[in-house]
Amino acid sequence: MTPTPRSASANTESRDGWTSVDGLADAHPGTVKSDYEIPRTDYTQAKPAVERLAREDGATVVRLAFRDGDVMADHSAAAPILILGQVGTVEVEIRNEETESDVVVVSPGSAVHIEAGRVHELRAAAPATVTLLVLHGEA
Repeated sequence: MTPTPRSASANTESRDGWTSVDGLADAHPGTVKSDYEIPRTDYTQAKPAVERLAREDGATVVRLAFRDGDVMADHSAAAPILILGQVGTVEVEIRNEETESDVVVVSPGSAVHIEAGRVHELRAAAPATVTLLVLHGEA
């Protein structure tokens, strides 16, 4: 079987029965400047860069790249999720039914699992990148 070409935007390569995904630790495009980059004007949005890298049987792989101060405000996911630390630290605030919350710090080598429908918020005080796995497969 001929391998599927690696896509610069998706960072994946697929063959019979497997897919490799790279670029999981890449920084937010606004944190690494090049001589060719037009100055960013959207810093007031304070949202992380979100890029779906792959959608495979049972999971979707998404890179969330934060600049300092970026926030992904309260939201929930329809499926369980797993957030894995790649670079820097991201605070994940997870709400419970009593309107209280817990804060988990996700850093390289750590992860947090959040059940479907649970409201949560992510924020970074400094540049950071996490990998989000949306677990939509069979349990």
